[in-house]
Amino acid sequence: MIEIGKILKRAWHILWNYRVLWIFGFILAITAGGNNAGSSSSYQFNNNRNTGGNDPTSQFGPLWQGTNDWFTQNVNPLFDNPGAHISTFIWIGVAFLLFILVVGVIMSFLRYVSEAAAIRMVDEYEQTGTKMGFKQGWKLGWNRRAFRMWVIDLVVNLPVIVFIAVLIGLGFLFFFSVISANVGLAVGGVISAIGCAFLIIFAFIILMVFLSLLRVFFIRVAALEDASIADSFRRGWDLFKNNWKSAVLMWLVMLGIGFGYGIAGMILFFVLIPAYIVLLLPAALVAAIPGAITLGIASIFASGPLAWIIAALVALPFFVFVILAPLTLIGGWYQIFSTSTWTLTYREMRALDAVKPEQLPPATA
Repeated sequence: MIEIGKILKRAWHILWNYRVLWIFGFILAITAGGNNAGSSSSYQFNNNRNTGGNDPTSQFGPLWQGTNDWFTQNVNPLFDNPGAHISTFIWIGVAFLLFILVVGVIMSFLRYVSEAAAIRMVDEYEQTGTKMGFKQGWKLGWNRRAFRMWVIDLVVNLPVIVFIAVLIGLGFLFFFSVISANVGLAVGGVISAIGCAFLIIFAFIILMVFLSLLRVFFIRVAALEDASIADSFRRGWDLFKNNWKSAVLMWLVMLGIGFGYGIAGMILFFVLIPAYIVLLLPAALVAAIPGAITLGIASIFASGPLAWIIAALVALPFFVFVILAPLTLIGGWYQIFSTSTWTLTYREMRALDAVKPEQLPPATA
């Protein structure tokens, strides 16, 4: 059995004494599920002027009037008569999908390079005690090992596609059962669809938890041993099978730590409000640069409020990124601690497997 307490202490030591890893942890917190921030707002427009003279047009002047006129001429017709603007909706959908694709490729690249770098840097630190700089660490991550890790994740997440397809099928069963004229058939179909949905969701959760645990070993075989994808699955499974008790126990410990981190993260979100206020001006300055560049480019192809809207949409992620930087940094610390813990666990299990039964000293009477 592995020494869990010793591994956790060592991971904690690495976190606070290997500061370069914080950069990779920061990237992982953004790309691999750290902190998500969202905001929603609603606006009500009232065309009736009140007695206090608080008419939006009088307050904002020509800018408000121009924006209102532009929406009336260009946006409202899309929803008033959508059938006549099918091509416009198609182009909007294509542009949105292309944007999501580009962002997804960039995020995946940063995530797997950073994860491979963090894993290999921790392993090298344990072997030789050498602390690398960011450039050296980036070189460790930027190779085909990161690509293999991406393929491994793709295979591990294939059940998600099957799960979605099954749920869609159950949705059709539920729909056709509801509209069926046969009451008995309708009730039976609805009950069957709901029961199967609950059973499949439960089985899917168990399966994905198990696969997420196996992923820890698969990607470390690929990252640390430069194994092929097939060998990563095979050797990772063998390592888990030989040490499944230690793996499950460590997973439970990390689950508890993750739960505690989640609660602390919610508290920190409100505690760090003064920091968000301090970062308002730097965030605005940072967001103004891509916003101004986008405005200049968009003005070539669009005019009026549309160019400003496009610039604001581009600048907004940069603004939010700077505002939430303290919370993201804390999320990066957790990512590095978790990555270091599992890398040390992997090394410990490999060391235990290396001790063959014939190498053990004979038992004394």
